[in-house]
Amino acid sequence: MLWMYAVCALALLVCLPCFMHYKGKLRYRLAASYKALGTLCAASLALIAAIRLDDHCWICFAGLLLHAAADFVLEFHLYFGAGLFLAGHICYIGFFAALFPVSGTHLILFLGLAAISAFLLWRWRGNLGKQLPVYALYAVILSVMCAFAIAGLTAHTLQGILTAVAGALFYLSNALMLGRQLFTAGTAVNWIIMITYYAAQLLFGISCLLS
Repeated sequence: MLWMYAVCALALLVCLPCFMHYKGKLRYRLAASYKALGTLCAASLALIAAIRLDDHCWICFAGLLLHAAADFVLEFHLYFGAGLFLAGHICYIGFFAALFPVSGTHLILFLGLAAISAFLLWRWRGNLGKQLPVYALYAVILSVMCAFAIAGLTAHTLQGILTAVAGALFYLSNALMLGRQLFTAGTAVNWIIMITYYAAQLLFGISCLLS
């Protein structure tokens, strides 16, 4: 298990600070590289699980790879990066559906997250302008993915709990990121966004090891 802790430390204590540092220095390519590397740390956990434990983890690994690519691209192109994130979310949905059979709980969670998303988008519609439909589509897919993850609580297992916490953190990170894009935010907010994002991805990777 020591290597798992080392991977998490690499993501949170090396990749994250380097990303924040180099982005502040306006060295965007180097910053984006460290950002993607942090997500690749989580992908390495899913990769080990896919090879040694459960073939289903290949789906999660694919999602993490897409998210790592999105982490890099998003620093330079919003829509292309968002598209990669959506593709990764769809992989996650497939992975979670295999772990936790779809039930009424999934629907309830989706409706709750979708309602929160709709409230935020409606409240900030003036700032979003013509981009509102694009953000609305992303919000729907994000709500589905996070609902499927949080539904892991119904499994009453450590894997399910970790997946649920990761799903909640992922949703929180995205909500904060939207607010940062639309309004002025301090450095502390940027750190919170990235910490919750990396924590979510790492927990997804760790949950694979519990397959």
